Amino acid sequence: MADDPIIERIDPDLEELMERFFINSKDDLVKMQEALAAKDFETLTRLGHTAKGTGYGYGFQGMGAIGADLEMAAKAADVAQSQTQVECMAHYLENVKIEFGE
Repeated sequence: MADDPIIERIDPDLEELMERFFINSKDDLVKMQEALAAKDFETLTRLGHTAKGTGYGYGFQGMGAIGADLEMAAKAADVAQSQTQVECMAHYLENVKIEFGE
């Protein structure tokens, strides 16, 4: 995966929520990693679903897509695909940059 920034255009009305959004998202990533290590697919499914909903809800299309893929992989108890999606989420959160605008 390249380390080029991932640009997401976000509604400027959400700007004041971004700090808390990223704190929560990074906390969820840690929970994803722990659930994966424990092969806790129920928790991974829930966290993937949450990432999908909050990602798309806030305008983070990449996060929404990764969350959806993680949810599906976890429902199938697919360790390899779940690992890939958790790694994708870590990469995404490390590299996403926000542009505020309509």
